[in-house]
Amino acid sequence: MTPVFAVVSAVAKATDADRFELPPLHEAIDPEALNTLFRADSCAPETQVDFRYTGYRVVVRGTGAVHVRAVHQE
Repeated sequence: MTPVFAVVSAVAKATDADRFELPPLHEAIDPEALNTLFRADSCAPETQVDFRYTGYRVVVRGTGAVHVRAVHQE
């Protein structure tokens, strides 16, 4: 599974939406760069990228973990 697919799947699950109904990921981050950075053969476990996508904070870690948390508006 690519990092891009993992992010879209995790956000779809968090929002209870179909992944095809989400806005394009490239509006939040460069998908190609994300996949390149987290290539399994070259990514250090401590690598981390944090960005916002569809009202959620998304954290992708070098371990392959993807965390999604709602961003609360103040």
